[in-house]
Amino acid sequence: MRRTAAGCLLTILVASSCATTTPGGTSLSGSLNSTGDPLATGEFPDGAVDLTGSAQVTVEVTDNAFTDRIILVSPGTEVVWVNEGRNDHNVRPSAEGPGPGWFTEVDVGTLTDGGSGSVTFDGVGDFPYFCSFHGTARRGQRGRVIVVPN
Repeated sequence: MRRTAAGCLLTILVASSCATTTPGGTSLSGSLNSTGDPLATGEFPDGAVDLTGSAQVTVEVTDNAFTDRIILVSPGTEVVWVNEGRNDHNVRPSAEGPGPGWFTEVDVGTLTDGGSGSVTFDGVGDFPYFCSFHGTARRGQRGRVIVVPN
């Protein structure tokens, strides 16, 4: 089933009416638990933080965690990962690329202690990622950028 931009926006607006606010944005929760493609189902994972409408967002990289771990952004958003921990990190796409879900890795040279790196997500899609030093695509230090239509 193909979702229109208006349908996705309506889903986000309805979801945010039942959401809680966090320092990074609106945390979507409740019945919005999805195991499938969130763009196809219009359902987003528990704890997803709605940061749509921001030109730039920051994800803190601490020792072995990403905060906010799952974010919703608009096309064209620059996501900046800032290393606030003591360990070196990277941000590696879970998808093999190039293809759906793939983006250019933010390497360890960029994310040393106190460093930062960014990726601009221009197209709609689901972009899971992980730190290869502290996790895998399925376990450990993982995160996810979900780009939803405007």
